[in-house]
Amino acid sequence: MRIAVDGMGGDKGPAILVTGAVDALHQDPELTVLLVGQEDVLRRELVQHKYDPRRLQVHHAEEEIHMEDSPSVVVRQKKKSSLHVANQLVKTGEAEAVFTAGNTGAAMAVSLLTLGRIPGIIRPALLVDFPSNAPQGSTSLIDVGANVDCKPNMLAQFAIMGELWQRQMYSVAEPRVGLLSLGEEDSKGNDLIHETRELLKSLKLNFIGNVEGQDIVNGRAEVVVCDGFVGNALLKFGSGIARMFIEFLKRDMLHSGWMARWTTGIMLPILRRFYRKLDYQEVGSAPMLGINGVSTIGHGKSSAKAIKNALLQAAKFRHQDINHKIEAALRRQGVVEG
Repeated sequence: MRIAVDGMGGDKGPAILVTGAVDALHQDPELTVLLVGQEDVLRRELVQHKYDPRRLQVHHAEEEIHMEDSPSVVVRQKKKSSLHVANQLVKTGEAEAVFTAGNTGAAMAVSLLTLGRIPGIIRPALLVDFPSNAPQGSTSLIDVGANVDCKPNMLAQFAIMGELWQRQMYSVAEPRVGLLSLGEEDSKGNDLIHETRELLKSLKLNFIGNVEGQDIVNGRAEVVVCDGFVGNALLKFGSGIARMFIEFLKRDMLHSGWMARWTTGIMLPILRRFYRKLDYQEVGSAPMLGINGVSTIGHGKSSAKAIKNALLQAAKFRHQDINHKIEAALRRQGVVEG
């Protein structure tokens, strides 16, 4: 399993990416990392680590993409960037997956243009596993930012891809699929929700109808489908609310008696662990489902542990051969482009 890593992407610089990549090599003996970026910079970081040089290769890329770069500028003017080179390694078969913690819009644009779409896919979607009371501990939320304006057949494809993700990655036999709306009743929602709901009812899915925001975390569904505008807002709200609770407790500790401070001190580590599970900035990556290849995106603030987990997840994604199964499911369900 060879994974191309954008060694220049992310807010924390190459040091975190190199550390995460080396840690992934130590955990998975079948993994090989192709570290892409400015060779002199990456090798300066690598000298601080012990690793098998046969399983970690450096591929030079002279250009660097910044967070403020627009996707259109990246696509047109930065074709020698580490992100482009990493995706080209997948396209040519030198790597089997690509990971970046860099500019999300640029990552989506470059992967889409370089690797293309799975046959029949209208638009790729980003999926995030949100902590929940579901038996496997998470609910897949799709889409979380790739598509702001959606049509019913796009959301139907998201449902199919999310259902396959839960089957393959978590071995859920019959994933429950819900459509995010204003209420459970069929009368609730806008025209997009009404049309999508009727389409999902016609598919061979364990579709449970409309679900509400709380159902993402209460375990009612394994897959929750929404457009990327709503999904991205939900994701960031969830991260923010967890951080807010921790800050409230810290402030209360400063203005409370010793008993309250003692109790809060016990609770803080528990809440911090919960926050790390909830905060998409700290854990793993979001797979871009629908791309004709394995492309995963981590947050710019990802820790070395998050980078390591993202690479291990990408390897599992590729091993499960989810893309071919998505293509077959789209044909079987009759929900294809056009």
